[in-house]
Amino acid sequence: MPLRRTVVLGVVAAIGAVLFLFPLVTGMMTKVQGVEHLTGDLRASFELQALAQTRADMDTVQAMSDQLQSQTLPALPNALGMSPDQFQDYMGQNFPDVASGIGQLDTILPKFEALVAGLETQAPNFRNADQIPTNFLPSTVVPFLFLIPGAVLFLLAVGALLLGRRGGRPGLSRAALVAGVIVGLVFVIAPLVLSVPTKAKAIDDLTAAFGPVFTDQGVTAVRSDMTVIATMSDQLQTETVPALAGALKMDPGQFQDFMGQNFPDVATGMAQLNTILPRFEALVAGMEANVGNFQLAASIPTASQAATTLTWWFIVPGVALILFGGFGIAGGQPRAARVSPREQTIETV
Repeated sequence: MPLRRTVVLGVVAAIGAVLFLFPLVTGMMTKVQGVEHLTGDLRASFELQALAQTRADMDTVQAMSDQLQSQTLPALPNALGMSPDQFQDYMGQNFPDVASGIGQLDTILPKFEALVAGLETQAPNFRNADQIPTNFLPSTVVPFLFLIPGAVLFLLAVGALLLGRRGGRPGLSRAALVAGVIVGLVFVIAPLVLSVPTKAKAIDDLTAAFGPVFTDQGVTAVRSDMTVIATMSDQLQTETVPALAGALKMDPGQFQDFMGQNFPDVATGMAQLNTILPRFEALVAGMEANVGNFQLAASIPTASQAATTLTWWFIVPGVALILFGGFGIAGGQPRAARVSPREQTIETV
């Protein structure tokens, strides 16, 4: 076997080995499983209808909070015949969860607003990332895009080298080189056709946007805020509203009409809390359940490398395979075929 072809086959075998080992060394098999669980659990939250509902819920709660603090609470002491300080003491002693929750609304709601805005902003990135490698193949096939071509190239090239030393199966070396060129072309063209650079950039944008939240500390803080709001809502509806209605000498229907006429945003928010909060609870629970999966997805291909480097793991080996494979095939043409017409005539004579 010519030295040139031997060297080229050695390079092809090395590239095949690297491609095969890459997903195994980086733990990609486990990471893509995490991606599948993450996208599966959060996909519904990024649908257009769900985003519109989450925005409507957030706006309703924010409007309720604004009117509650700016109009309702200042008006209630006078209606109850109390001074503001007396009313504050009354609320703190009788309804501590409501008093505590109202006192934290100005810090809690901006964090939920940022989360909702993040969902809206990152929805296109989520949809792009959710289509890796394609919209009909799961992300769990990605490791096999390296494993299978890598194994085939390695086995063909090593087999050609071993048999070439023994003088057998010369066609195997050419087959290995042709396979290398074909795999190289696929590795260069497929990522561009499938928009892998754009999808990988979407993963990086998603992990940067939600990275601070999808940590143990981040979801603990969100859970704490959610608990404050839920506890406040429960006491507000079951204890505070009936007590205030009684103090104002109104039955529940009259109190509801009073609130609707004077504080419509508060009345609307209170009427919808029992449907709004379960939706936010489901979102928070989904975040808690996927901290580990998010960390796995954020570490593709490695924890220290951006997801966009995954594109180069296709293109660089692909270009190398095309160049070396083509070089090996061109260098393997037999010289005996290169006979000029003049030489053929002389030999005939």
